[in-house]
This record gives sequence, structure tokens and C-alpha cells, in this order.
Amino acid sequence: MNDQQRPRTPDAVVPVAAVPDAAPASRAFDGTWDLVAEFLARQGVDTVFGLPGDDVLVVSAFERAGIRLVWCRDQRLAVHMASGYAVTSGRTGVCVVGKGPAVANAVGGLLEAATGCSPVLLLAGGTAVESEGARTFQDAPALALAAPVTKWAGRVTHPDRLLPALRRAAALVREAPRGPVFLEIPDGFLEQRFEVVEHLLDSRPPLPARYTAPEPPAEVSGAKRPVVLAGGGLRGARVPGAAERLAEALGAALLVTASGRGSVAESHPLFCGLAGLYAQPPVRTLLDDCDLVVTLGSRLEETATEGLPQGVPVCQVNVDADEFSYDWPGPLVHGDAAATAHHWADALGTGAAGAGRETGPTRPADGGWTCRITAVRRDLEAWAALPAHPELPDDQVRVKAVVREISRALPERAVVVHENGLMDIWSYLYPVLRLPAGTRSVVPSEQTTLGYGAAAAAGAKLAAPEAPVVAIVGDGAFDLLRVELPTLLRERIGLTYVILDNGGYGWLQRMVDNLDGPPHLFTADDPARPEFDGGVLTWTVAKPADTAEALRAAMSAAAEGRVAVVRVRCSADDWPPVTGVASDEEIRACAAPAGPR
Repeated sequence: MNDQQRPRTPDAVVPVAAVPDAAPASRAFDGTWDLVAEFLARQGVDTVFGLPGDDVLVVSAFERAGIRLVWCRDQRLAVHMASGYAVTSGRTGVCVVGKGPAVANAVGGLLEAATGCSPVLLLAGGTAVESEGARTFQDAPALALAAPVTKWAGRVTHPDRLLPALRRAAALVREAPRGPVFLEIPDGFLEQRFEVVEHLLDSRPPLPARYTAPEPPAEVSGAKRPVVLAGGGLRGARVPGAAERLAEALGAALLVTASGRGSVAESHPLFCGLAGLYAQPPVRTLLDDCDLVVTLGSRLEETATEGLPQGVPVCQVNVDADEFSYDWPGPLVHGDAAATAHHWADALGTGAAGAGRETGPTRPADGGWTCRITAVRRDLEAWAALPAHPELPDDQVRVKAVVREISRALPERAVVVHENGLMDIWSYLYPVLRLPAGTRSVVPSEQTTLGYGAAAAAGAKLAAPEAPVVAIVGDGAFDLLRVELPTLLRERIGLTYVILDNGGYGWLQRMVDNLDGPPHLFTADDPARPEFDGGVLTWTVAKPADTAEALRAAMSAAAEGRVAVVRVRCSADDWPPVTGVASDEEIRACAAPAGPR
């Protein structure tokens, strides 16, 4: 065989010397907080709340990264502010605290964020790795404290693990269902030089798998007297109007939980207000007669299920199996609540929102159900117009009337923040408070942590600087915020607080009153408090005619970056008609319609 006859090796497999790829670009940092700040900035974080420990290098690191620092005076309130920022903006709220007791103080904020599904990242200092077990100063079991109330609690054990830990935390805090994440950064390598791969700083959240919503279960498509209940899982939905479209398709009454408020247009003709603890008798009667409840993004905690009929199927739609309540009959649908509702609305025949096509039920619904819904709305409107507690003196300010004035004063696309004491429960009752179009609502979770709303309002304002923010709080809750008033003034966080002031803890006083206990054990006979110092603008409402002008002036001052307080002097006898405060007889009497229709 000559050379021309010898088989040739194909070019594709001719061995060649390997040419190494160019090394990925790297980035050097002079210390831990420089790396943390750069990572957060690339994640879109523009504001950080907190109270640092001895390591004040964090201050200059965040300033160099262009991140606004809101340094607070209390770690728990700082977490609440980060939570209010997160709920209002839909982005991650970040909080930085020291180690040991600072983490312990922040745990109450983490608990509220966990049950409220707030995406909060808490970064804390920690004992140096080489000093573990040496009984060092402020050593504490931070992971054990944080783990029960977070999605993940981690500790960086080596400098090389800092960036991977940050990437994991950023992914988990945003993954549905959202919730808080805790990361402890030990002291030992705070000033160590870091070098990381540049492109790893641009971490992005995991891409969700393609979601195909199932067809409506038979219980849904066959219901004749359905109710749609929108929960907090609909907050921040990419495509709004999901609950409304499904209610239209089913011919269903439309209700919300407390945390779901703001996710549904309250002007919708099928909307009947809140379910559960805050449902008034006309709504409870409607629920008694329904044959299906569809819940969208609700955990069905106790305050949401009070009054739901036993034995009626409850079709739950939730993004995670752990979010379902397993106490109710009915199908469990695993998926995004908004996407599922839109898909079911399409399947049942309604057109896209705003498309000009006819909307309405395409399945055989009970012909009188829509009329019932309309009648319930009419009864609620009549009740809201009634004066509350006619047994009180005529010159006594009624909280119900104050809340109605707030409704009139609110512009579209405002932010309303709630507490959950006695007097401020009036603000949960629809249509005493009616949210204008596009209004966002920030409420405590089922934990109803005292002081959450008062602090969260500051974070809400920083998340929505162009929106008027009105916080409706009790005096007990606002007292917890007093330590942070200098923070609000320094940062020019302009918002309006309406303080319903009965001189103490009205809910507890009402419980004592129901047992014929001593008057004013938890509230003062005269609820007037000392005025605030240091630049807080205050208006006192002592008689009904003062309310509208005080609200107008306060909201105008807040628009100029001032902290404005409207203090309403009220009585613990001005209780809201909800279970646990009032008897069934009192609630029915309070909700009696105002004369013939």
C-alpha cells in the first residue's frame, strides 16, 4: 500500500494541542461589606434598614455602593420597616444588625415577616469562626433563634462561601411563597480581601418551570352560588384583575382576606368586602348560603375562616403545598393563584380584562345569586352610613366617622397601612374604609405584632415615595415607634399617622369590660398624651367637626416630607362590631339596615 492508498484521519479528529479558555474575569474587594454591598446593588437593592454592631465599616461600604442607609434605633422596628418596604414595592427588603442580642431583638420582626410572606433579607454579625465555643462577647445561638421563623438561616463559615451564601439567600427570599432569610457573617474575616468571579455577582433568581394551569375542577365549573376569596398571595400579581375575572366567570361574590386587600378593585359590582373576623352580618348570611368557596393565595388562617360554612367545598389555589389548609373539604390546586384564576376565567368564557367583550357567567348559575350579592352590597352601604354607638355623647368623636373621612381624603394609588388593635379594626371594615383604585394595603399577618404597622409605614413610604402613605394605628402601637421618630425626621420620611387614642390598650380593656372588671385598667380616663417633640406636626381631633380639616392639613404636610400626626381622642366604648369584641346581638343591632330600600 502506497501513501496515496493509506487511509487518512478525518480532519475533525486530528489531535491538536488544547488551547485553554481565557480565565473568567475576577473582581477584588477589600472587605466583607464591600462585597455584600456590591452584590446587593446589582440585585437592585437601593435601601437598607438596620442598626449595625461594632463593625461600622458597613456604613461606608453601602455608601460607596450608592445604597441608602436608614439606620434605626431598634432592630425589631428596622425589620418591620424592611417588611413594609418589601410588601409595598414587591422587592426584597434588606436589614443589617449586629450579633447576639441584636439578632434576638430582631426575631419578632422575622416572625411577622414569615407569616406575612414578606421577602426580607436579614444580615447579621456573628462570632468569629476561630472563636466558636470560647464564650466570646455577645456570642449567641443566632441560627437557632432565626431558623424557626425564616425560610433559611445560614452562617458563612469560610470567606470563599460568602458569595455563594449571598446568592442562595437572594434566590430563596424571592422564591414563592416569599419570606424572610437570615445570613450570619462572622467577625473573623470582615476585613479580609476577597476575589470573586465577576459574573457571579450578577446573580439572577431561578427561572420558574413552565406552568400549565389545570382545567377548573368539577366543583368549580358546577357551582351555582359560589364565592371567590382573594388572599395575600395575589399581592403584586404581574397581571392584575385575576380575582375579578374569575368572579365574573362564575357569577360569584368576591371577598378578600385582610392581607388580600388592595389586590381587588373595591368598586367592582361583585365585591362585598372582607371575609372572616371582619365580615359583617350581610356577608356572613351570604356565606351561609353559598355552595363553593374558591380561595386564591390564602393560607386560610383563623381570622380568614371565621364564618365559612362547614361542609361546603373549599377549592384552594396555592403556590406551595405547605400553604394549603388541610382542615377543609374540596380540591387543592397547586399553582400560581393569579395565573390559575385567569386561566379558569378563560376556560369559563370571560374575555380578557378591558377587551370590551361581554363578561359574566357562562355556566348555569343560580339566577338569584347575583341579586343576593347586589342586596348585600346595598345593606353594607346602608350600614356604613349609620352613625356608630348612638348611646355615646353627641360631641364624642366616632372612629367609624373618622375612618370614613379617611376614605374620602385618600387619592388613587395611595398606600394605607394598618395596625390591629381595637379602634383600628374599624379600618378593616368595608365599606367604612373603601380603598380607591390602585391603593396598596399593608396589614399585619395573623401574628398582629404590636407596632408592626406603625414601623412598616416608614418602609412603605420609602418604597413608594410619590404615593401618599396613611397609617391608621392605635396609641399603644404608636408608642413603640416613638424611639424611631428621630429616624423618620432625619430621613424626611413624610407620611401621615392617624392615632386612635384611648389612652392605652383598648382591646384588653374591652375584654375586662365584658367581665365587669374595673374601668380604665388598660386605658386612661382622659386619653390625651403629651405632644411630640422635635419636629413632628400634630393635629388633635377632639370633636367630630375637626376631622376633615385635620386630615387635609396633615396629608398636605406629609407631602412636603414632614411626619404628620392626627391624634383622635376616642373612647374604648367605641368598639367595632366584630366577633370577640362584641356579642352576636350587638353586632346584629349595629348592622341593621337603615330603613326601607
